Amino acid sequence: MLRNLCSLAVLLSLFVVVGCGGGAEGGAKVKTAAFTGKLTLDGKPYGKVKVQFIPEGSDAGVRTAYAEVKDDGSFAATTYVTGDGIVPGKYTVRVGSEGDGGSTDPAAMMAAVTGEAIEPFTVDVPADGLTDVELKLTSSKKKAGAGGMLGQ
Repeated sequence: MLRNLCSLAVLLSLFVVVGCGGGAEGGAKVKTAAFTGKLTLDGKPYGKVKVQFIPEGSDAGVRTAYAEVKDDGSFAATTYVTGDGIVPGKYTVRVGSEGDGGSTDPAAMMAAVTGEAIEPFTVDVPADGLTDVELKLTSSKKKAGAGGMLGQ
C-alpha cells in the first residue's frame, strides 16, 4: 500500500512539473533584443506619445511591445520590463497619445490631439536588435500615407 502511495505521489509530481513548463504563450519570457531610436514627424523630434509594436503573422504568440517617446523623440522598446527591448520579428507599429480619453484607437487618439491621423506601418527587428533607429513619420498634410523606418 505504501509503495502504491509513493508511486502515486511521484506520478502526480511529474504532472505538476510537466504542466508548469509553458512556452511564450504560457507566460515564459522570450529573449528580447535592443530596439531603441528616435521618432520624428516631418523631420522634427516627436515626443510625448506612445508607440505600440504589435506582432504580425507567425509572431502572433509573441507579446506586444511598447515605448513611451520622450520630448526629444527618443524611445526604448519594452516587452517585459522598462527598456528591455523587443522579441525579434515583424511588427505593426501604431503611434498614439492619450488624447481626450474617448478612444482606445491610437490613430484616433493622435487625431484628437494633433488633428492628424498617423497610419500604422511595419518594422522588422532582427535577432541582434536595432539601435539608433529613426522612425520617420510624415504628416498627411505633406504626403499621403505614414511612416517608415531608417537607420538599420
